[in-house]
Amino acid sequence: MNHASRRLFGRVLIAVVALGALGVATTPAQAAKKTVKPPKHKIAVYPVPGTPVAGPKTTISFRGLAPKKLGKIKVVGSKTGVHNGKRLVHSDKKGVSFIPKKEFRKGETVRVYTNLKIFNAKKGDYKFKIGMFYGNDDKVAGPGTPPPTDGLKTRPELKPVEMSFTGNPAAASPGKFFIAPRKEGLQIIDNYGRTSFFRPTGFGGSGQTVLNFQKQTYDGKPVLTYWKGSSTSSSTGFSQIGAYEILNRNYNLIKSFTPGNGFSADIHEFALTDRNTALTLSYEGVEWDTSEVGGTTNKVLDNVIQEIDIKTGAVLFEWHSLGNVPLTSSAGDPPDDGTAYDYFHANSIKVDGNSYLISGRRSSSIFRVDQKTAKIRWQLRGDGGEGSFAMGEGTSFAYQHDARRLPNGDISLFDNGSGRGVPLVNAESSGLVLKLSGKAGSLKAELVKRYPHPGTPVVSGSQGNTDIQPNGNVVIGWGSIPRVTEFNPAGDVLLDITFPEISSSYRSFKGSWSGTPKGTPAIASEAATNKVWASWNGSQATTQWKVVSGASADSVSVIATRDWADLETEIDAPGLGAFVGVQAFNKDGDMIGESKVVPVGTTDSGGQ
Repeated sequence: MNHASRRLFGRVLIAVVALGALGVATTPAQAAKKTVKPPKHKIAVYPVPGTPVAGPKTTISFRGLAPKKLGKIKVVGSKTGVHNGKRLVHSDKKGVSFIPKKEFRKGETVRVYTNLKIFNAKKGDYKFKIGMFYGNDDKVAGPGTPPPTDGLKTRPELKPVEMSFTGNPAAASPGKFFIAPRKEGLQIIDNYGRTSFFRPTGFGGSGQTVLNFQKQTYDGKPVLTYWKGSSTSSSTGFSQIGAYEILNRNYNLIKSFTPGNGFSADIHEFALTDRNTALTLSYEGVEWDTSEVGGTTNKVLDNVIQEIDIKTGAVLFEWHSLGNVPLTSSAGDPPDDGTAYDYFHANSIKVDGNSYLISGRRSSSIFRVDQKTAKIRWQLRGDGGEGSFAMGEGTSFAYQHDARRLPNGDISLFDNGSGRGVPLVNAESSGLVLKLSGKAGSLKAELVKRYPHPGTPVVSGSQGNTDIQPNGNVVIGWGSIPRVTEFNPAGDVLLDITFPEISSSYRSFKGSWSGTPKGTPAIASEAATNKVWASWNGSQATTQWKVVSGASADSVSVIATRDWADLETEIDAPGLGAFVGVQAFNKDGDMIGESKVVPVGTTDSGGQ
C-alpha cells in the first residue's frame, strides 16, 4: 500500500469509528438488521391458527396493529416451500395483509413464523391447512334471452312486476319497499303499490338472477346493494357465479366485487358495516370425512364467512363452519346420491359488537362468533337440540333466516318453521323477536313477539326476512312465498303485498330513499288518441308531470298537467301539436327535469 492509499484508508477508518460512536449504521446490511418492536398485545390473524380448510389463494391478514409494527414474517408451505409476497395495508390502518406471490397446494400445511403475540397460537408461530377443495364454479352461461319489447310505452325494455296491494297505506310506516323478484329485477315500490324504480335482472345468460336488494350505507352515504349472478355453481348447487354490487343515489355502479382469498360470491348475504366493510359468504365444496354421521359421501360444503375491506379488497376476518361446527350439529342427514352434504347452510351474517351473528339454517341455530379469536361464544338453537340457552315458552324456531341484533338488544329473525322436505317444528312461518338474558351457564331466551300471517297460514320452505322499522312496525318478506306483509307492533296487518308465483323475492326490505336518476325523463306519445306517456326511472321526487307542445320544437307551451301516477304516467293531452315534451316537478312546484321536445309519435328514452 503506497503512502496515498494508507492516508485514504486512515481517513475512512476514522470516519467509520466516528459513525459507530454516534450509533449510526455503517452498511446497508447492518441497517437491515434493525428490528421492529412488536406490539405487546395479542394480534388477530386470519386464517386463524388451526384452520383446516383455508383456500389455496389465501392471504394472511394481521389485525389490531399498526402496519409498520408487523415486522418480519416467514410463510412456509409443506409442499410449496417458502413464500415471498407483498404487503397490503388495510384502509383503516389497523392491519396489514401478506399476499403470497404463488398459490398454496391443496392439502398442504402452512406454517407462519412471526415475532407477534397471536390469539390461539403459541408465541408468534402457528399453522393452518389448505382444504381439499373440488370442482370449479366457472360454469358458462347459456345463450340468454332477449329483453322484453312489450314493457312501458316510454321504455319497452322495462317490464316491472305487477303486485297486488291490500290494506291501509296511510297507516303503514313511511318509506319505500325494496323487492327483488329474482328473475325480473330490482324494484322500488311505495305504500300504494306504485313503482318508482325498476332495473331488469339482465338478459345476458340463462339463470340470471338478483337477490338481497336493499338500501344500506357506504362511506357515510345511502346506497343500494344487491347480489347479481348468471348461473348455478356446478360444485355447490347454489347460485354464486356473480358479484356484490353497490349503486349510488344516481343509480351508478360504484363498486362490484367478490370475496377475498379466491372464494366465490354466494347469494345468501351481503351486508355493509359502519366501518366501510362488507360481510360476505361463500359455499365451497371440500373433501371431508362424513362417517361420524353415517355419510356415504366425503363431499361437504364449507361455509366461509368474511369481512372485506371494500376499498382495498383485503380480508379483515375469516371464519369457516368446518373446524368450528361439527357435522353432528346438523338436523339434516347426509345425502346418499353422491352430492355434497350441506350440513350448515349459513344464510345471514351481522356485526354484533365485537362479534358476529351467523345463522346456520341446517342446525336451526344462531351462532355468536368472536371477532378476534373466531371462536363460538354461544349457540341459540330453536329446534330443541343442544344449545347455550334455556328456551322459554313460544321461542322455538327452525331453518331460520335473517338473524340480527336490534337496537334494544333483542334478536329478530324469520322463522321458516321447517325446511323443504323436513318435518315441521312450527306449523307455519313467522317473524320472531326474542329477548336474551343471563350469563354464561345460565343464558335464557324469552318470547317478545311472533308475527304469523293472520289469514291462511304461510309456510315458507326457504328464504325470508324480518325487517323492524324505526316506528316499531314489522315488515316480513315471506321468501319462497311471493308475499310481503307489514304489521304494526301489535301484530295487525297494515299492508299485504302479493306478486306472481314465479317472482319470489329472497328478502324484502323497507326504508327511506331519495335517488335521482341520470339522464332526462323519457317520453312517448300518440297523435290519434292525444295521449302522452312520461317516465323517469328512479326519480323519487317527481310528484307532477306537465306536457308541453306546439307547432315546432322552439315554440311549445303547457297543454296538460297530471300528478305522478306510477313508473310510467299516462296523460291526456287535448290539443297536442306537432312537437311534444314533458316536465317533471317536485312537491314544492320546482321543475326538476324535462325531456327532449320531439315530434309526436316519437319515443325518447332520455338517455337512461
